[in-house]
Amino acid sequence: MAPEQKPEIEKELGEIRREVIESRNLVIKTDNLLKNLHAEVKAVGKWQTDQQRKQWVSSGVVYALFAILAGTFAFALSSAKASGIKTERDTLQKQVADLSTQLDKQKSELSANALAQRSAGEVYKEMTELPGDERLKGIDAYAKLDTSRLSSLEKSALRDRADALRKEVGESTFERGKNAFHKNDMPGVVAALTRFQAMNPPADELQDSEFFLGVAYNSLKKHDLAVAQLGKFVAGDKRSKSRDYGMTLLAQSLEETGAYDKALAIAREGLATYPNSQFAGMLRHRIGSVNRSIALAKGGAPTLAAPTTVAPAKASAPAPSAVPAALPAH
Repeated sequence: MAPEQKPEIEKELGEIRREVIESRNLVIKTDNLLKNLHAEVKAVGKWQTDQQRKQWVSSGVVYALFAILAGTFAFALSSAKASGIKTERDTLQKQVADLSTQLDKQKSELSANALAQRSAGEVYKEMTELPGDERLKGIDAYAKLDTSRLSSLEKSALRDRADALRKEVGESTFERGKNAFHKNDMPGVVAALTRFQAMNPPADELQDSEFFLGVAYNSLKKHDLAVAQLGKFVAGDKRSKSRDYGMTLLAQSLEETGAYDKALAIAREGLATYPNSQFAGMLRHRIGSVNRSIALAKGGAPTLAAPTTVAPAKASAPAPSAVPAALPAH
């Protein structure tokens, strides 16, 4: 090789060596870059994996929370519906119970009304269809009848029939009592006029019956009953022409029952009111008899019945023909 070519060859070799070194450095640099890129790619993959894992956890938590909320809402809604259904059921059950009670009450009312109507029909038949005085059984049944469940028409029909029957039968009963009094049949007077008074008679006839019954009881020595009847008669119509006789018998019956003060007061009132009465002597005698009885009672001696000008039976209630004012007159 020529000497002049040697520097050029060395020069080219130097360049080649330099290029090789540069290439080698470039390769090393590239390798380092690739390693860094690989590390970065690996880091990015790990980050993505972590992010995906976190996303899964977050999604799971979200789904869990959503499920819990949905369950809670569903439970609350179900509870509210159940509570509403229970309340509605209780309300319906109460309404059914109330309606059942009202139905039972209405049935009872209807049964009671039907029974009252049947009873009223039987009473009306007794007052209409039974013979004679047996119709008075209808009046007795009418007095015991509960008319509150009857209609106004039914009440009016029963009342009118009872009033008509009282008037019809009462008049005959009252006449029987007066006839028995005229015959001096005192038990007959008591039987007839006791029934008559139970018929709710008019006030004037009731007062007359009190006189006749009082005389009858006095005659029968039932002085406590005589006091009850004669007391009402004397306290009633003070214009009655028989009042003086009634006061005479009342004073006697009061004395017989031991009511001396009342007997004395009645006898004195009778004598003061009727000083010219045909019974004035009997009233004076009654005053004396009562005073003696009072004196004996205060002295501790046994109370004895004072002598009287009226015999216990017939004399105390003489036949009406013997007593001018025996029949009440108003």
